[in-house]
Amino acid sequence: MDSILRGMDIPKIYLRRLPPGGLFDYEAVDGQQRLRAIWDFLGQPSQNDKSQAFPLKARPALAPINGHVIAEKSFSELDTTLQNQFTAFNVGIGEITESTNDEITVLFARLQMGMPLNPAELRNADLGQMRNIIQLMATSHEFFANTPIRDERTKHFDYASFAFATATGVGKMDMKAQNLRDLQQECNSLPSEDLLQLASKVGEALNVLSEVDQHTAYRVTRKWIFVDLLGLIMSYHDEGKAVDVTRFTAAYDAFEARRRMYTSHMDQLLNSEREDAHPLDRALYDYLAAFRTEGAKAASLATRQQALKRFFKNVEVK
Repeated sequence: MDSILRGMDIPKIYLRRLPPGGLFDYEAVDGQQRLRAIWDFLGQPSQNDKSQAFPLKARPALAPINGHVIAEKSFSELDTTLQNQFTAFNVGIGEITESTNDEITVLFARLQMGMPLNPAELRNADLGQMRNIIQLMATSHEFFANTPIRDERTKHFDYASFAFATATGVGKMDMKAQNLRDLQQECNSLPSEDLLQLASKVGEALNVLSEVDQHTAYRVTRKWIFVDLLGLIMSYHDEGKAVDVTRFTAAYDAFEARRRMYTSHMDQLLNSEREDAHPLDRALYDYLAAFRTEGAKAASLATRQQALKRFFKNVEVK
């Protein structure tokens, strides 16, 4: 609002023209918050919106314009010359007349706050059937619906991408950003039935992890714990074994409690003479050491899986 009153430029608003005959002529692709702020400041909220006009509050207080005080004032309290300047201001509009939903997604990602796209946003901007399947998993599976992981900057899409990479085989590939993007692009050429089979494998493993996440004392929010647990669940499924959620959750709670206890001083795990020594301390040491080496490398992922399996004995349905 201050920029408009001072005659400064504000970012362009992008509107997408909708097919004729609908309730609205346009939808806002980028700039919806700016539009709402302008309407609310004018005291003209949008239809069905109960927002009210607001004063120009800021810290430090906004400086006067041509001797007219604007700090703490609503639009109706401004000097008439400033009101006229505000209502005469031209907002730049970009009208989109032809586009697919995928093209709109790419445009939106590139417009956000002028920020460079993070790796997950780059993958989400890549068109193709694999991207659509990953996005569907991220937006519809109950794990993501119930997780405390906040979906900021396509974070759920990122975790879902790691889930699909895990389904291709733990320890067979690195899981760095470029590896995940290459995998997504390679999978675009796979037959639909292969992609659906891969999605089914991911979905079944996430079903188990979702139940575990609802009952554990340690919510699954860290990316590599998410990957490692999914890989373990998938390994049981690959062997034709169903996972007992109660037993798996108890094993995870015991592992995670001990991991947190020693993650900052893992070398103590090598001292078998200490009072709280445990038969699985060497496995925990191997897990922590592999993670510290480079968590996204295939060798690290494979070592962590081998170590983790020692903590998860007898977790299948009998």
